[in-house]
Amino acid sequence: MFVVLTENASADWSLGEGVGQYLGSPRSCPQSPVVRPRGRGDFADTASGPGPRAGARGAPAPPPASVPSMKITEPSRTPELRKADLLGRLEREIDIWVGTADAEGVPCLVPLSFVWHDEAVWLCTRLSNPTGRNLRDGGRTRLAFGDTRDVVLVDGEVRTYPMREVPSAAAEAFRAKTGWDPREDDGSYAFFRVRPRAVQAWCEQHEMPRRHLMREGVWAV
Repeated sequence: MFVVLTENASADWSLGEGVGQYLGSPRSCPQSPVVRPRGRGDFADTASGPGPRAGARGAPAPPPASVPSMKITEPSRTPELRKADLLGRLEREIDIWVGTADAEGVPCLVPLSFVWHDEAVWLCTRLSNPTGRNLRDGGRTRLAFGDTRDVVLVDGEVRTYPMREVPSAAAEAFRAKTGWDPREDDGSYAFFRVRPRAVQAWCEQHEMPRRHLMREGVWAV
């Protein structure tokens, strides 16, 4: 079963429930390649239309490493291996999908550059954007990497940091990874710390069991 959200659909914020299964023919699911830095903020999230994306001034990311693919006929990864794969992706990848909703349940989904720092995901976008407002006002988000056959879902609690309050270590880690320092831009930007509360990871239907790696902010492995 797959769920498709439209612009008027309400968001499902249950942690760990409602996960669709893949019912197609067996296919390999290579780990996600690295994507090069993109923009400043989420241009699809703005009323003014397309614009630069975060990290545009940074150097291109290195080419993806060769990662063996997994087939549905192969044994499932252990939770310990899934956690190691997850932490590797958090260090290696540049962008992540950010799902939010406003007070009326209208969903918003955009990719943002991020950094994994101090056991949290750090994001940056304008407070004037729907995503920035939703993160600030709602205080929670669902994050995901871009693969549908190497799935990572992270549900987390959000704390908003105006530029004058962001910890310097987090801002420097973000700059070092993306090549973009939002502190040098206008004051409408803010940082958002996402502290994971629930984490799931699976490749293909055969890995659906034991996919919950974290519950209530505590690693299960």
